[in-house]
Amino acid sequence: MALPCPSCGKDIGLDLTFIIKNPISKCPFCDIILNFTVDKDIKDKFYKVLEDIDSIKKKHEKTTKFK
Repeated sequence: MALPCPSCGKDIGLDLTFIIKNPISKCPFCDIILNFTVDKDIKDKFYKVLEDIDSIKKKHEKTTKFK
């Protein structure tokens, strides 16, 4: 799910994967600096969840269609 800019509210298409990989960004509309820096533990947990999701998808790929 994409998030809007917390300052101006315009859709800038941020999602959690982008934020984790690029924690400091700038809104192209209002030029506010966005700092979503998190510690390594949070990043590790996020990547673990993504791995778990991929594992579940692979396990059920023959019986379920995922978007």
